[in-house]
Amino acid sequence: MPLILFSTLLHLLVGWRLLPDLSSPWAQAALAALLAASALLMPLSLLRRRGAPRWLAWAGMLAMGLFSSLFVLTLLREGALLLAWALASLLPWNSDALRGPSALAVPLLALAVTALGAWNAHRTAAVVHVDIPLHGLAPALHGFTIVQISDIHVGPTIRGRYLQAIVDRVNGL
Repeated sequence: MPLILFSTLLHLLVGWRLLPDLSSPWAQAALAALLAASALLMPLSLLRRRGAPRWLAWAGMLAMGLFSSLFVLTLLREGALLLAWALASLLPWNSDALRGPSALAVPLLALAVTALGAWNAHRTAAVVHVDIPLHGLAPALHGFTIVQISDIHVGPTIRGRYLQAIVDRVNGL
């Protein structure tokens, strides 16, 4: 229950800071629906029991990625608006003109970052070759290769086929 309450409060905070500045009722409705779906899906994906549909984990993990970007971008927007407000006292311009465009940019950027992250997470992991010169290495170890596999994030959305592709690539080295 505390997890659901905390998630709900964070979603309400983002909505409170962005929704009033969106000029289009359609944009407001879309963001409100996105926030409501995210607030529900994030905790459900973490509380998912075995046998629950896989799409629930996918939707919840995507919602988590989306909301983390949305939250960070909202905080950055708040900092930028504060800076613009401070500068408006020195310069002859209206800092409020940034409110609407920035409120629209935040969810659009968050969606783009989430799509890029989802695409990147499902590409076969990159292989990076690093030569590390070791002085005084025993002759028997010359040409010895070490493979490090890290940051795969195996879980409800990353399954065996993806992991097998990584193993096949490593074995091919």
